This record gives sequence, C-alpha cells and structure tokens, in this order.
Amino acid sequence: MRSAACGRGEIASIPQTPAQVALGVISTVMAILGTVVLLAGALVLFAVVTGRADASDFGLAFAGITLSGWPPMGLAVVTLAAGALLCVTAWLGIAASRDSGRVGPYRFLCYLVGLVLLVAVLWSWGSGVILIFNPIVLSTTVTYVVVCSSLADRVQREHDEGVRGESYLLDGRQRALRLVSQVIIVTAALNAVVTLILWYAVSQMGPTAPVVLAEAECTAGQLSGRVLGWGLASAGVNLLVGLFGLRGANQPEKVRPFLWISAASFAYAVAQLVAGIATSGGLGSVQSSSITDALLYGTCTYLSVKIRRQPRGREGRAADGETGRADGAVEAGR
Repeated sequence: MRSAACGRGEIASIPQTPAQVALGVISTVMAILGTVVLLAGALVLFAVVTGRADASDFGLAFAGITLSGWPPMGLAVVTLAAGALLCVTAWLGIAASRDSGRVGPYRFLCYLVGLVLLVAVLWSWGSGVILIFNPIVLSTTVTYVVVCSSLADRVQREHDEGVRGESYLLDGRQRALRLVSQVIIVTAALNAVVTLILWYAVSQMGPTAPVVLAEAECTAGQLSGRVLGWGLASAGVNLLVGLFGLRGANQPEKVRPFLWISAASFAYAVAQLVAGIATSGGLGSVQSSSITDALLYGTCTYLSVKIRRQPRGREGRAADGETGRADGAVEAGR
C-alpha cells in the first residue's frame, strides 16, 4: 500500500500543529536576521583587526544607543554575541517546530533571555535610567517574552496533552507550492520587520526633514505614517496569501482561493511589466521587482492549476503515522 504512494512520488509531510508552523516561521526569520547581525559583527571585527577602526570612528548613535563611548572591539563582541544568540534561538526553534518533544531547550532559552532582560531593566531603573523604552530592549523583550515564550508554552502544552499535528501526503507539485508558500510567509514577516525599522528611522528625523524615496520627495512627517501603514498592510496581505497557499498545498480541494489570488496577482504583475516596458522602451529600465512578481505568481498559478486538476481521489488526505500513510495510499490509489 505504501509503495503505491511512493510510486507517485508522494511523501508524508512532517506533522505540525499551527503553533509549530508559527514557531518555524518566526525561527526562520530569526535565523536570517541572526546571520545578518553576525556578518555585521564580523565586518566590525575585521576593521578592528586590520587597524581600520578606532574609538574615534564610532561617534554616532544607533537605535537610541550612543556608540561614541564604545571601544570598537567591544562593539564587535556585542554584535557577534547578539547574532549568535539569534542563530541559536532560531536553531532550537526550528528543531521544536519539527518535533514538539525538543521544545524544552528552546523554552528554557526564551525564559533565560527574559530573565536577563528583566534584571537589566530593574538594574538600570535603580541607576536612574529608563531602559525598557529603548527600541532594541523593547523589541527584544516583546520577541522573547511575549512571542517566543508564548509559542514555546503552547507547543509544550500540546506535547504534554498528546496533541499531534496533521501530516499530508504530498506529491512533487504540492511540495513545490508548499515551499513557495513558506517563502512568501517568511518574506512577509521580514517585510514587517524592515517596515518597523524604517518607520523608526524616519520617525527620529525632524517632521519637516526632506526625504527622497523612489524619486518622490516628501517630508519625514508625511513618510512616517505611509511607511508604517503601507508596509504593514503589504506584509499582512502577503502573509494571508502564503497561508492560503500552504492550505492549498496540504489540501488540494481547498486550493481554489489561492488559485484566484495567484491568477489576479499574475495578471496585475504582467500588466505592470508590459506598461513598464512600453513606458521605458525596453526591459533594461523595468524594476526587477516587477519581473520577480510576474515569475513568482506565474509559478504559483501554474502549480495551483496542476494541483486543482489532479485526480479527485488524491485530494487532501491527511496521514497520521504509519497507519495514516497506508490509508492515504489506499485512498489515493482508488
């Protein structure tokens, strides 16, 4: 029975609850950010080792923290440590998202970071400094204490109660759509992070300070609201699209909403691409994002159509363990 499914190239996905899926997405974003922070720390360390940096080079402020008093080596060490913490957290989170039995170390690390942050805030408060409103401290507190710890508790509770996520028999096209959908979800989360960073940077400028964005000039006060509103709205839409795609990949009978969204987005991207070529007179002046969107949503539309047209007996059969896989193979073989 299992050979029937294997003959079609179907593979059972890893069982994941919604909490584990959310944990996996957040951990992937943290892994990307951690890698970027590690690279930044490595660049600072390289500048220190090669003699291209000294204390006078750091008379600037970043995210509300003045770096003028920081020695270059200290800055490099702190940056590398922050990147390493993000990467370790991401690694433990991804492991827990794939196996709820491994959530213990991740949960311990989240609570440990939360405890360290609490001690730092109380210590600074005793010294007359309100540290909790610092953007770096506030974002770290929200991430580890509110988001990561809550997800860790949820996954641990589900593991203790024996709750197990569904596993689906996926063929090649479904696996491809699942991967594309996960990329869209992670991109949406990264867009939200970048939006918040950009919004904070613009909000620190004077309201009347001129800002040029995409050849359009406006003031920082005008741009601040636009960045936050449009950026978060775009991230929210992309997140919804990714979730629809993930559901359609797991359950082909529910792929129709994602097919409609993909087809509409593909048509819009093609129209933008054609208009750009007609306006500029060539492909060289067209923005790369227009080409990327056309390719992405064209791929999503193609995969959705193929999955929608597959034999009805292969739709959305969840597999749960060895018995579920065998049952799914029988159902798919009918």
